[in-house]
Amino acid sequence: MIFAALLIGAMLSSDPAEQIDFDSQVLPVLTKVGCNAGACHGAAAGRGGFRLSLFGSDPQADYSSLVEYAEGRRVNVVDIDKSLVLRKPLGMLDHGGDIVLQEGTPELELLKRWLREGANRGAMHRLVELRVEPSHATLHSPRDTVQLRAIARFSDGNETDVTQWTRFRSEDTTSVEVLSEPMRAQGIRPGKHLIMARFWNRIVPVSLSLPFPDAALAKPSGTEDAVLPAVNFIDRAIDSQLAQLHLTPLGSVDQAAFARRVYLDLVGRLPTPDELLAATSSDLLESRLGLQAGREAFVQRLLDSDEFATYWGLRLARWFKMRGTPNEPQATQAYSGWILRAMKERRPYDEIVRELLTATGDSHEVGAANFARTPADARQHAELISSVWMGTRIQCANCHNHPFAQWTQEDYHGMAAIFARFDRSRFVSLKQQGAVTNIRTGESAIPRIPGVRDFNAGEPALEKFADWLLDKHNPTLAKATVNRLWDGLMGRGLVAGVDDFRETNPPSHAQLLEELATDFSSNGYDIRRTIRLIASSNAYSRLSASSAGYPALEPWYGIALRRPLLPEVHLDAIRDVLDISDSAMGTREPRAISAFDPSLVSPDLDALGRCANPQDCQMQSSSQGLAPKMHAINGELLNRRISNREGRLQSYLKAGMSHRAIIEDFYARALSRRPKDQQLQEWLRQLEALTPEEQVRWLEDWVWAIVSSQDFSTNR
Repeated sequence: MIFAALLIGAMLSSDPAEQIDFDSQVLPVLTKVGCNAGACHGAAAGRGGFRLSLFGSDPQADYSSLVEYAEGRRVNVVDIDKSLVLRKPLGMLDHGGDIVLQEGTPELELLKRWLREGANRGAMHRLVELRVEPSHATLHSPRDTVQLRAIARFSDGNETDVTQWTRFRSEDTTSVEVLSEPMRAQGIRPGKHLIMARFWNRIVPVSLSLPFPDAALAKPSGTEDAVLPAVNFIDRAIDSQLAQLHLTPLGSVDQAAFARRVYLDLVGRLPTPDELLAATSSDLLESRLGLQAGREAFVQRLLDSDEFATYWGLRLARWFKMRGTPNEPQATQAYSGWILRAMKERRPYDEIVRELLTATGDSHEVGAANFARTPADARQHAELISSVWMGTRIQCANCHNHPFAQWTQEDYHGMAAIFARFDRSRFVSLKQQGAVTNIRTGESAIPRIPGVRDFNAGEPALEKFADWLLDKHNPTLAKATVNRLWDGLMGRGLVAGVDDFRETNPPSHAQLLEELATDFSSNGYDIRRTIRLIASSNAYSRLSASSAGYPALEPWYGIALRRPLLPEVHLDAIRDVLDISDSAMGTREPRAISAFDPSLVSPDLDALGRCANPQDCQMQSSSQGLAPKMHAINGELLNRRISNREGRLQSYLKAGMSHRAIIEDFYARALSRRPKDQQLQEWLRQLEALTPEEQVRWLEDWVWAIVSSQDFSTNR
């Protein structure tokens, strides 16, 4: 009571017009010095019995925690020097944390002034917008600087320069350095770099470009014709960014390498020697124009094939984190069949999404109803949808407001509440009742479109959410989808991390992402069209090379990224090259890419790095981790197939095929090219010096080396 009386007296003695505001001034200081970070008192359970909301996301709770609890020990307005909010950050008392305040600094003086004025809450301003000027800057040479200014706009309409209270942090201190007094950024290494500016509970990125010297990578060896006429808007965007950084891309692969790449990416298998011969016929090579037209026609033929529908059906099944339903093979078969039919029928992607979102019925017959059975509960349902179709990791907002995105706990639990009525048994239905508890309030969450609005009682939340997500004026679905397609074909999304869209993880080519998304939505959400645009571009057909040779080109798609084959594609490639027709999955499926159910038993796929639990994995590439490498080196995966009497190598030897023909055939099948003459002659010389028995063992080892090589196990 005594403390309360003193606090009231101090508050009445202050001039309200000049008082420090807790929300818009004190909380930003606590954020800047790190008191409410996740590693300190902003952790879910707090630290040392003192909890603050993460980065000041809940001002009311923070004010209560500082001023009203602990019997006023944290805030002493009578003798401010006894306040724990000062003594512990100054290092005057041991509190297990760092010394984050210094005498004479503006941060300390502001806190002292707030205490002297009575530690008032103030006007409770809400931060509406934070912007940094400039948001993008280009420097001309190393050590050049650009001054930075942060401006905050509050709910009362006022804009304030908050540069002094903003924390600027370089993502890579070896590339760009943040300097103070005045606040500015200094370029160190060429490239495009990010600085993160955090004020209170907002964080925005600042992009800083420092072009490479004009001579750097201007003419990479063997790429004199690297700068080719743009095929479409993709090339215009990619080439423009490269030019701004004074970078020249690598040139285009030859037609054989292009055929191998596009077969693997579009239909999930290697081209046969006959298909390779057709792709490299002379009529496609007469001119650059003829080559480009030929490639576009080639891509279109693959897009029109049933093989494309099967392989990209598999990829969609992995996007949707499809899993086998225990003891219900009928449900898995219905779901697989529905996805495959949707791809073969060329259904627009927005139609596919709507049906998966809203389907109910007997899941043994209604394939799309199995999507609702994939997650275990409403929260997982919301997380799955936000990941796949919104490109966001909303699950971070389960326990606290998202530290790096706009999502709040109300957004998370409100979105989960939309899916709380699902009965996830065999007969999928919407129950009359269903709720999700908001763990912050302890009350039932109100169904909500995250970041947009709450639903009123009685509104059909599921249908309204679907309408919002699939509205052509809402770019969320389109951006998330084209980014996944780009990632699948180019090796990395325009937004790195296909489910990590946020302001602090901006796209490498923002305008290109916008154009791709607009083209996708305005042309009927046609997956094939977007894939055709990407696969027909110069950017897609670039040469690949060691990343150590051209690291500056990688982030900007000036070089093709080598990508390991997916486990299913890798296994089918091994079987095709070695001509072993054993079952890929121990099931009726003739090929691994035809088996959408990731729970089917297949030691071979497991050896190639198949993800054990689709709920925890993105689309997995093979050759990841120690186990796949050990199997490749000395396991039965290859050895039993190479030595199989019915296999390709042994059949060729029994038929008396020449060593030259064997080597050339395996090169064509596995690597889609001819061996170099010097290599071929050396191998033939070695074979001639061996006995017939030794020649068989030599060839078995040679075939093992081919199918164990990086050139075979990547899309090259």
